[in-house]
Parts: sequence; C-alpha cells; structure tokens
Amino acid sequence: MADLSRRERKKKETREKIYANAMKLFRSQGIGATSIEQITQQADVGKGTFYNYFPTKEAVVLEFSRRTCQNLIDIGRYNPGLNIRQRLESLLHDWTDFMVRDREIAWVTIRNRDGAEYDMSLHYALLAILNVGQMNGEINRDFDPAFLAESLEGMVVQHFMRWFVSGSGNLHAEVNAALSVFLDGLLEKEQKEA
Repeated sequence: MADLSRRERKKKETREKIYANAMKLFRSQGIGATSIEQITQQADVGKGTFYNYFPTKEAVVLEFSRRTCQNLIDIGRYNPGLNIRQRLESLLHDWTDFMVRDREIAWVTIRNRDGAEYDMSLHYALLAILNVGQMNGEINRDFDPAFLAESLEGMVVQHFMRWFVSGSGNLHAEVNAALSVFLDGLLEKEQKEA
C-alpha cells in the first residue's frame, strides 16, 4: 500500500515539475518559441515522460487555465453578502485580469475551445452564480441557467477575441458593458424598479 502511494506521489511530482517548467518557459519566451525538448530538458525528464502526462504543449496551457479559473471560482463565487451582479462582476473582473495578464496563454485556451480538452471552468462558475440568482429570485427563472451561462460566456469570450486580435481597447470596460447588457435584460421587474 505504501509503495502505491509513493508511486502516485512521484507521478504527481513529475507532472508538477513538467507543468511548472513549461509555464516558466512559456512566460519567458512564448508558447510558440518553446519546444517540448526544452521543457523536458528544463524539467530533467525524458521526452516520452512529457507525453505520459500531457499530449501537447497546449494541454499544459489548458491545465494552467483550469487551475486559474478554479482559483477564481474558489475566491469569491459564493460570497453570501453580494448580489448576483456583484458576484458576476467579481468573477468576470478576475477572469479579465487573467486574460490580460497572460494574454498569449489565454489566447491558446480560447483557440482550443472546441476539443475534448475544452476548459469549462468559466462556464461552471457562471452557471453556479446564475443558479443561485434564480433560486434567490434575483433573475428571471424562465430561462435554463445553462443557456444563460453559455450566453454570457459567449459574450465575454467574443469580446476577448476582438480585443486580442485588434490589440486595442479596454477589455475590462467591454466585459462590464456586456455584463450590463446581459443582466439588465434578466432582472425581475421588482429589481429593475429598485
């Protein structure tokens, strides 16, 4: 039994070593300029070992995105003192910070949205917040929360893509504006009048 846990611990350490060294290289020289050979040399593992843990360099980036989004979710998604607008603003502000700070890495995660490795963290965070908003009567219950989460996610991702390609604009302002358009159409009558 102890042998198995030691083996599992070693596997986890190897995966983390590959991951950490890949991210360090991606940040210092870019994803495109980083080879798998450089990653394995830096991590002091064989090339085949890399492929045991990650099928591609992009898989490392998706792992980073999942971890980052999970951290964002954990930080403030369920703060009971905030209303739905504040919870969504907080989540999307932190998400936008990540997208701006790690621009090239974020672009890889967006570009790879339609594969099996697609990172659903933002979607699930939005879904959870919208579910709570419906349960609390803050937003209209006529819409499936998964549909609402997909719609809002699509809006903010589209703004990121436009911002990334154009190389200009204020992504925070655009995401806030998209959130306002989205939410103002969903507020219950009592909420609009308040």
